Amino acid sequence: MSAFSDAFPVVQAFDDEVIRAGFRPGQMVLLAFLVTFGCVRGYAHLVRRGMGFGNLTIGKTRIHHMVPGIFLLLGAGFVSVALDPEMPWFLWWLLPTAFGCGAALVLDEYALWLNLRDVYWAEEGRRSIDAVIVAAALGGMVALGAPFWGRVISGADPAGGALIVAYHAVSFVSAVMCLLKGKLTTGVVGFLLWPVGLIGAIRLAEPNSIWARHLYDAEKLARARERYPDHVVHAEDEGAGVALSAAQVKAHVRR
Repeated sequence: MSAFSDAFPVVQAFDDEVIRAGFRPGQMVLLAFLVTFGCVRGYAHLVRRGMGFGNLTIGKTRIHHMVPGIFLLLGAGFVSVALDPEMPWFLWWLLPTAFGCGAALVLDEYALWLNLRDVYWAEEGRRSIDAVIVAAALGGMVALGAPFWGRVISGADPAGGALIVAYHAVSFVSAVMCLLKGKLTTGVVGFLLWPVGLIGAIRLAEPNSIWARHLYDAEKLARARERYPDHVVHAEDEGAGVALSAAQVKAHVRR
């Protein structure tokens, strides 16, 4: 165990740079984000099953939960910018908490403001989950902090340092391949966990991705469209590719 700790001082770095450093704003944001998202999703499922207090409405207007989320984000950002660096002690934890809660409320309805319609329970609603996974992965890296990563790399022995560099090289290459293949969630998570990125890099690209458009022949592009039937397909519009979803194409044909 000692040899492993010398090669990869992850435990010691975590103890020194995270545990002993105490709870910091980045960790508060991540905790508030995850707790809020879990509560909101849980309550949404209860409402869908006819339980709970129902949706928030003013008159005949339904207030989506991204609305208070936007105000929380704007308020936390404005106060953070407007105040001097030496802010009151209670704002030190209140602002990161408000920001994390607001980010969760907004990203939980990412699919709504992306499509400009309520697709929370539709197939397109999966985009919201993808956005939350991406944000949580990035938040996890920020929560650990640069000192932690620097301590792990600088404290490793030569063999361990070489393996760490190789690990991150594989993670970076596979993650970039995933992003080029149109797999945003897999790509972001792949920056941290190379097996996830490697699996995404090996599998077929989405048909509308840069990778598929420039590197796939007709046969492989057809396989990609068969593999991802709900993703975008291409239609020719005066010589330029116009992206239409499969559902939009079917709707247009029916009209």
